[in-house]
Amino acid sequence: MLNVVTKTQGELVLKVAPQLGGAIAGLTYRGIDILRPLPNQDDVIVNQSGSFPLVPYSNRIGLGKFEFGGERYELIKNFGDHPHSIHGNAWKGEWVVAEESTTGCVLKFLHQADLKEYHHWPWPYQATQTFELLENELRVTLKYFNLAERTVPVGLGFHPYFANADRSLIQLNADKVLLNDENTLPCATVDVPKEWDFSTLRRPQPESVDNCFSGWDGHANVIWPEQGIRAEMSSPDASNVIVFVPGAEKNFVAIEPVTNVNNAINDLTSGESDQAMKLVDAGQSVSMTMIIKVSDYE
Repeated sequence: MLNVVTKTQGELVLKVAPQLGGAIAGLTYRGIDILRPLPNQDDVIVNQSGSFPLVPYSNRIGLGKFEFGGERYELIKNFGDHPHSIHGNAWKGEWVVAEESTTGCVLKFLHQADLKEYHHWPWPYQATQTFELLENELRVTLKYFNLAERTVPVGLGFHPYFANADRSLIQLNADKVLLNDENTLPCATVDVPKEWDFSTLRRPQPESVDNCFSGWDGHANVIWPEQGIRAEMSSPDASNVIVFVPGAEKNFVAIEPVTNVNNAINDLTSGESDQAMKLVDAGQSVSMTMIIKVSDYE
């Protein structure tokens, strides 16, 4: 049976599922879903959760192949028949509770990069997620500790699924958007077109967008006018955000703060921009924080 850790602070209730990729199983405010709740069934998968961590890279690596430091690597395709490697490997693994308090917890995930795990990511690391509930606010900090004896490329992110897209309005500011080719990989970067301009509140339309935006100001709002609730998602560490609105039957909008754009490990020189993979030296770490602050909306 899936172990779920539940924490409450004021009118916020957080549920975390360590074994299920360190995912958020629920986040409610006054009993209303802010993030998509994990179904109450035995055969749930992490893709049905409210959010999961993206580490050691965000989104897609084209065909799972890349070159770094003069060596070529090929990763396992980890998402069904999808042709690319996606979202890192920690979302597919089991995390453990390392610390716990009345209003939060710390989860840990260890990747040893041995023969069995090498093709999920070729370098060993430890990741932690620190969950902390404050007054009407959730803070999650994701940290990557480099256990390799060399400098490695790293990307971080979160994949929150905001609930009830059909009753929501969203808002965020970004300078550019990456267009995708027929293989769902970036092929061009352009000014944000009118149909993807979320600088003012608008309703997310089903199957309208699944793209990475760059030059993001680090803030996004999701509002449910009928319920009188606003959720502000922010990250001081991410200059990129992915917006994904699937078919209406799924009824969520994903707004994902990320440190690297899609396929950055192939398209950009690591460490040279805020869209690229970070370079983390041996024994060093890199982290990012996502904040979801909930308030009344009138």
